[in-house]
Amino acid sequence: MEDQLQNLITQIKQYQNPGLERQKAINRLLILIQQLPGLYSSSHQDYLEAFNRTLEWVCKNIQNFESRPPSWERSFVVWINGYLKWRIQDLYTPDNRYDSLDKPISNEGEKLTTLGEILPANSLSLLEQKIAELQKAKRQKQGESVRQYIEKDPEERLRLSHPKKHPECNCQVLAIQLNFTEPPKKISDICKEINISNQTVYSHWKRRCIPLLREIANQFGEEL
Repeated sequence: MEDQLQNLITQIKQYQNPGLERQKAINRLLILIQQLPGLYSSSHQDYLEAFNRTLEWVCKNIQNFESRPPSWERSFVVWINGYLKWRIQDLYTPDNRYDSLDKPISNEGEKLTTLGEILPANSLSLLEQKIAELQKAKRQKQGESVRQYIEKDPEERLRLSHPKKHPECNCQVLAIQLNFTEPPKKISDICKEINISNQTVYSHWKRRCIPLLREIANQFGEEL
């Protein structure tokens, strides 16, 4: 993975102008990104939207990526997560309490300046850390209650909700494996283990499990 990632990014940076070969390399990079361990994830129903926006950002900004010790892979994951976390934060803040990094804040002639362009990398890291600390302090107790309920499922609300003929792929199993295992599993991994299509599981998760989990969370004053 390390050598493959280094060679691919180096190759992309060598192309000065857009073209077929550069696009082919970009496509290979997008496939590789989805195999990287450590990418930030969320159970939010619109997570894929945030992830796709992040991939678009990577395509536009890959020339600006610089590898740092200890490895290309680790540097690249940190670089992507720095943007992805903000896109996920946008999903949870419809009232826009936190400005998007893409929000224009000034207009110099024809050029728009965004928040992401003027904040140094260390400021972003400190801001993300502060937000995470505040969220953790506020939600830790409620979140633990929700987790315990999901793991016990005393009313079997989660276990009884599953795709037809696949009780082993119920909402309790999905919630635990996607959120509480370390590292969290991906839907594609779960599908391979139980031999079921990705679309079936993803559709069930989005249409049945997420609304059910939201109802459970609301019982404890939590938001999902």
